[in-house]
Amino acid sequence: YLLEDDFTVNATRDTYGINVSGSSKIDEIKLLYTAEFASQTYETDTGADFDTDYMFLEAGVVFSGVTAKLGYEVLGSDDGAFGFGTPLATLHKFNGWADVFLATPGTGLVDTYISLSTKVGPGKLTAVYHDFTADEDTPTIDDLGSEIDIVYAMKLGKNYNAGIKYADYSAGDAGTGKVDTEKFWLWVGLSF
Repeated sequence: YLLEDDFTVNATRDTYGINVSGSSKIDEIKLLYTAEFASQTYETDTGADFDTDYMFLEAGVVFSGVTAKLGYEVLGSDDGAFGFGTPLATLHKFNGWADVFLATPGTGLVDTYISLSTKVGPGKLTAVYHDFTADEDTPTIDDLGSEIDIVYAMKLGKNYNAGIKYADYSAGDAGTGKVDTEKFWLWVGLSF
């Protein structure tokens, strides 16, 4: 991705990466895997120049209708001054539904998580636990907190869906500027 931001800061963000993912089956067990790596350069007309890396590893297993995944994601930092950015991403989906990390902190972000999902009644139940730490520790910042996310969603006929979602973020070190956050959603949707 070669992105230019001529609107606010006259910056370029060049990102090169690779992704490998797939699955294999052993008897009744399905194994899932994903590995990603990217390198990013961010430069502005004012002389800012940062280099950061990204890494994502996820392993999962599907057995008896339950999907379990263990993941490790690193949005790297350039010496604690600038974090790997994903300006086109919906970070709500990846780094906790409480939306505390909609932008990568300057210290970077390491997200170690476990997720479980299964069909319950007419819908799907998913629970995720995140442990957040800094990629570049500072004397006052290492622990960026933790979060529990739970969602239950279902289809209602051909064109409708509904769900309930909850996120509970617990702040880490005081120097992060993050605060305990809870969010709750209830929705009905229409697709056509």
